[in-house]
Amino acid sequence: MRRRYQGGAPRQRGVALIIALVLVALATILAWKISFQGYLERRRATGFLAAEQALQFGMGAEALAADILARDLQSSKQFTLAQDWAQPSQPLPISAPSDPDGEPIGTLQGSLEDMQGRFNLNTLGHLIPQNGKMVQDPQPLLQFQRLLVSLNIEPKWAGIARDWIDADIVPGEPDGAEDAVYTAQTPPYLTGNWPMTSTSELLALPGFGLDRYQRLAPFVTALPTAIPSINVCTASARVLESLADNLAGEWSTNPDALVTGRKGGCFPDINTVKTIAGSANAGAIAAIITDGTAYFLLTTHVALGTSEFTLYSLLSLGQGGKVTPLLRTFGTL
Repeated sequence: MRRRYQGGAPRQRGVALIIALVLVALATILAWKISFQGYLERRRATGFLAAEQALQFGMGAEALAADILARDLQSSKQFTLAQDWAQPSQPLPISAPSDPDGEPIGTLQGSLEDMQGRFNLNTLGHLIPQNGKMVQDPQPLLQFQRLLVSLNIEPKWAGIARDWIDADIVPGEPDGAEDAVYTAQTPPYLTGNWPMTSTSELLALPGFGLDRYQRLAPFVTALPTAIPSINVCTASARVLESLADNLAGEWSTNPDALVTGRKGGCFPDINTVKTIAGSANAGAIAAIITDGTAYFLLTTHVALGTSEFTLYSLLSLGQGGKVTPLLRTFGTL
């Protein structure tokens, strides 16, 4: 009995040691988990705070942009690339409210772009009166087809995009796609039948693809109006040339001339575009070209410590120079 008792003591001590090691391991895992969760919570809180701060700084940039646009509107009814709103800005330092004279906690930089210098996709749904009823305006479709061709994109996508926007469920001729096409996709979905809120909706068109979208994106926009209006003072060469068939290559073959001409103001002006397009196209062009604008895209880049944010703000310029933000989005257009 004595030998058995003495022989069992080491085994008991071994079991106790194993239990102690297990408890230490469990305590270590629990401590690490608590510490890691605390770290994640701190990082999450820091991220939320930085995002909220970036939004507030972005709204401050909107106020600054509104002031610049109002001043330019007072000096001229035209909006050109020679005005203050179109000039590149340098990064502005952001100081902590508690220490305005101390080291900057980040930077803010913004830029404005005239959205009426692009083709508005929602004009594809524009209606005009004809024989006592409202019918689709053919001019935006033709213009979009010309823009697509200039970018080596099949013109059929103009008709498909129009069907995505228009309210009916009848495919347009000769190109078009309504619910029957979209419900056959995997997963199935329905046609928008509503104005686009983002140009990225083009990616919903079956087969359109990212490559076509990336080529087209710099030349199109989705504004909350279907009224066609292109600012000839700020439109790119491709958009200007899409106004009529005989304008192809007029400015894109010599882009430096367009850049140089715009340093002094509006170039080409409305009358010049009409003259180059010719009398056969002057009437159709006159209805959609302008030298003013009502929509701008403000891109604000905010850097706070190691966090960076990009805020896109669609601004509407109303009567008397009042600027209203219509849409704000972080990171994507």
